[in-house]
Amino acid sequence: MKKNVLILFLVCFCILAEAQGRRKNQSAVHAEYGYVMEKADLSAGFMVKGGYIKVFGEKGFLGKVEGFYQDYEISYLDNQILPYHKYGLNVNAGYSYEGLAPVYINGWLGGYAGYETVNDGNSKDPKYNAEIPVPVKGFVYGISGSAEIEFAFARKFSFLANYTQFYDLKSEFSKSNYGLFGGFRYYIN
Repeated sequence: MKKNVLILFLVCFCILAEAQGRRKNQSAVHAEYGYVMEKADLSAGFMVKGGYIKVFGEKGFLGKVEGFYQDYEISYLDNQILPYHKYGLNVNAGYSYEGLAPVYINGWLGGYAGYETVNDGNSKDPKYNAEIPVPVKGFVYGISGSAEIEFAFARKFSFLANYTQFYDLKSEFSKSNYGLFGGFRYYIN
């Protein structure tokens, strides 16, 4: 029985693996869910991303725009834990190595703008009821980059796995964070 399942899996893999190829001006939408890793004052949490990509020409150049939402916690004075939320828009240029098709290795670099809320927008800390000396909500911006592996398992569908790094240039609470993501991409045309 196990042998038959393995053979069926390999046959399906071989048939579906050749079904996807990148074309000039191709477009796709994607959705990803990820885990933001614990780092310094940031505790682990989750992040979701969804967006649109476009293939430019036949040399592997890509562009994407995506919306994101981050939800995790940060450490504050005297071991206080404050909730942290950020949502925004990320715009990246990218390049895809397609020599291993149906597996693509994509690299992305760009910037983002977003809105962050710390301590649910409350400007007083929960332990001492003291005023937090920096703004607890407002617009932020920064640089982002991703290393992504895409496996085209069907003509219009791909699995995604990526590592994404965010460098905040404006936030007082979140200077740098990264996450591991998994998701799907659907090619529209």
